[in-house]
Amino acid sequence: MTNGAAIGYMIIAARKAGLDDEAIQRLESAMYQEMDRVTEGEAEHVYQNS
Repeated sequence: MTNGAAIGYMIIAARKAGLDDEAIQRLESAMYQEMDRVTEGEAEHVYQNS
């Protein structure tokens, strides 16, 4: 999955969850930062153990 696709899924889910545009923009920014810092394997491990 590309970073863009992951961000797209997040935006769709955030809208369905009722987040406002400002919150979605903050979340998008945080996701891009973490995508640069954390490997896919590390992210998958966090998901599997949450």
